[in-house]
Amino acid sequence: MFVASGLTFLSSVLIPRSNDDGSLYQAELVSAVARELQGTLEASVPAPTQAVADQFKLSFDQLLEIYLLDPHGRDVHDRQLPRPVSRLLTADREGTPWSDPRLIVHRDGLEGYMVVGFLTAYGSLLINPAERPTLLLVMLLVSAVVSYGLARFIVLPIRHLRQAGHRVAAGDLSVRVGHTVKGRKDDIALLARDFDAMTERIDSLLTGQQRLMRDVSHELRSPLARLQALQSLARQRFKGDDQTHILDRMESESERLNQLIEEILSYARLDARHEIRRQNTDLADLLKTIVDDALTEIGDSGKDISYIGPERLTLNIDADLIHRAVENVVRNAVRFTPDGTTVQVTLTSQSESVLVTVTDQGPGVPEGDLGRLFEPFFQVDESRPPQSLGSGVGLAIARRAMQLHQGTIAADNADGGGLRVHMVLPTV
Repeated sequence: MFVASGLTFLSSVLIPRSNDDGSLYQAELVSAVARELQGTLEASVPAPTQAVADQFKLSFDQLLEIYLLDPHGRDVHDRQLPRPVSRLLTADREGTPWSDPRLIVHRDGLEGYMVVGFLTAYGSLLINPAERPTLLLVMLLVSAVVSYGLARFIVLPIRHLRQAGHRVAAGDLSVRVGHTVKGRKDDIALLARDFDAMTERIDSLLTGQQRLMRDVSHELRSPLARLQALQSLARQRFKGDDQTHILDRMESESERLNQLIEEILSYARLDARHEIRRQNTDLADLLKTIVDDALTEIGDSGKDISYIGPERLTLNIDADLIHRAVENVVRNAVRFTPDGTTVQVTLTSQSESVLVTVTDQGPGVPEGDLGRLFEPFFQVDESRPPQSLGSGVGLAIARRAMQLHQGTIAADNADGGGLRVHMVLPTV
């Protein structure tokens, strides 16, 4: 950008000077040298061309070259003559007229000596008005090449970093960008290598955390299975009401622990996934199935669940994941909605997405906790009775399922009380 602006400014300075005044200025330089040579010859100064050469600069930064030629056609500095000057001398010897617009020639009154000014190719570009389009084209080409090089050198690595950041935000910690700046040692390369080190460290920590969750869950399953087997044997031996009541409590807690372990394992497996198995699914039918199952589970508790939405709505999704996600949200709503109230499941089709909303009539969630509601093992209020508390993993599973579908999940408190959970799935 800055280089292109600089070249544009340079062209604005040089091109206006590319007029007849420039050509007259070059001719005046050659004329001054010719007049001095003529005066030197009239004064009979020995080695007249050398005397003039000592007084005048004959080379002007590759724009103009002035040649002092003796009667034999030799330059005072023994420089190799350019082809136009050599052709001029040949034409003079042969007595044929010849001219070149790049030459400024003075020979009158110089006693066989000759002063020739030669506009170089670069000087011709700057001075000759006919060459202005060429000069402008060259500048534009140079500007384009330099700008393209700078874009690849600076902008492209930053774009790779930005794309990698988006992938990390989406949960893909395998992305690396160091290979895109291989061989470079500037600040952008250092930033890329630091980014790789950061993602590698985070990936290692999360992998270790997931492995720990899986290992602990598997280790807990074996003693839990033995405990349930012993409870079954104890139930066969003890017949008293007090004893069976204690066994009922033990079985209930064992089942709760077993469910927690299963959810932890499910979350660990889901968190490690980056791909899903999509298939065309009737989302409306899936939601109605979840509602029917939940109605069966709540039995005669006085709670109710209703579905509001279209009869059919086909979407390309992983049906198992979405079923698990919505079911976890519905179960959470049923757990907290009071007896005699209704949990509402709503399906709405939007322009580029579908919206699934689950609304209960429970106590809601403090505003400060809404953002953490979908974190693993987060409990809104640990002082609540144990039967009203879940595992803290179900909503985290729902969030991960939405992320794998490039969707979103969020919660807010309804105006009339209760919690609303919004799940958005893209249709494209």
